[in-house]
Amino acid sequence: MHIKKYGTIKLNSFRPLCSTKLGLEAIKKYNFPPFIDASCRREPDFQNSYPSISSLCRQGKFAPHLRINDIIVYMTVGDLYLPYKLGHHLVAILQVEDVFKTHHEGAIAYHKEGLEMPSNCMVPDNYPLDFDKTAGNFKNNSQLNTFLSHSEKQKLIIGKARIKLWNEDYLRNSKTWQCFVKTKPLYLNINDPRQILRSEFIDIFGKLPNTRTPNKITEKQLIDLAKIVGLELLLGGI
Repeated sequence: MHIKKYGTIKLNSFRPLCSTKLGLEAIKKYNFPPFIDASCRREPDFQNSYPSISSLCRQGKFAPHLRINDIIVYMTVGDLYLPYKLGHHLVAILQVEDVFKTHHEGAIAYHKEGLEMPSNCMVPDNYPLDFDKTAGNFKNNSQLNTFLSHSEKQKLIIGKARIKLWNEDYLRNSKTWQCFVKTKPLYLNINDPRQILRSEFIDIFGKLPNTRTPNKITEKQLIDLAKIVGLELLLGGI
């Protein structure tokens, strides 16, 4: 794949749906791809044909700094996803196609192009996902296991209350950091993404990279990451 124009290249991470027991139940119940985002507002929304990025999760640390043609590599955080493999998985390589000042502007653009509204677009009538379609937002496994031990009726009541608070938190973030980013996938695998071995991280970065605050990476590092998933990238030139 030849990419003539590109800007800053960044490496980012996200928590996939298959990272908790609740998420695994959602995958089985709704036939979701296991490596989509885990929250009630998919961030990014990998199931959209043009995955969207906002500031719902990282507030001002990431999305407000993105510009058209920037490239973002997305990998999972290094949790254990039973029955999936332990470690980081390279899920997507996205390129920014457009940057909107607000979620409302983004919604208008998606609508005009006949595209499905992204899950993380905070506009009226675009509601958050039900709690049983997420991996939960519990602080630890003990809290999650307690929730799972409840009856279905109790879980429904608790889930609705948690979604309300979860979504209100996202709404506050969207009002403070309003930008909304449309991307196009250069690579995307949400079903069975390639695991990146620790030795491969060492070869490419010299260490295991920290993505809590997404860092810039080099052209060569992007090319080497793409090769791991069988994607040959040619950057720049004619």
